Amino acid sequence: MPIYSYLRLSTDENKQSNSFEIQTQVINTFAKENDLEPILEQFSDTMSGAKLEQRTGLMELLNTIKKDDTVIVQKLDRLSRDVMQTGWIRTEIARKGAELIIVDTNGDSNDPMSLLMEQIVTAFSDYERQMIKTRIQATMNLKKSKGEKLGGSIPYGYDVVTEGKTKTLVKNPDEQKVISSIKRYQKKDMSLRGIATRLNERGIKTKTDKDFTHTQVKRILDYKGVL
Repeated sequence: MPIYSYLRLSTDENKQSNSFEIQTQVINTFAKENDLEPILEQFSDTMSGAKLEQRTGLMELLNTIKKDDTVIVQKLDRLSRDVMQTGWIRTEIARKGAELIIVDTNGDSNDPMSLLMEQIVTAFSDYERQMIKTRIQATMNLKKSKGEKLGGSIPYGYDVVTEGKTKTLVKNPDEQKVISSIKRYQKKDMSLRGIATRLNERGIKTKTDKDFTHTQVKRILDYKGVL
């Protein structure tokens, strides 16, 4: 079952005590000690938690996770320092059927106070949830229409071109050919594992120069970003 990690560093925080390196080290150590390796993908944000729709790493994480996936964070305040926002994020993870693990509670994300707050938030947050989703979708649709990168890892089939503060996704010709092959294999009713095996037999590697897995093939087929 896929395992993901999430990191956040607020703009007003001490970079030494809350750096991405420290968060990554704590999470990786916890994962190793609890047989939760390997972590499939890491998502991160570098900004305050004031506006959820602007935290593209978090939004991509929530769009990526599925039933039985696991999300690991170092501390609960890495999700947000705001109780309402934290409750919303926890609820969204739960709605996806994924598990949230918080390292500094020894992996127990279900302490009584957190559960109470989650129940209170859930009781009256449906309207706010829909408003947040609407703003998030509008922001992401605008970025997609401009071909801008939404955060997180670079999707297979694309490269990133940076112009000033804007990062734009552009098609990678070689990887696009591989995607076309994947779609042809799918039309021939090949399974995801079968497609991954065929790509590996051809010596084709992922962006991180590793063999393909069925999960990565599915992510490529499901990607709805820049067309």
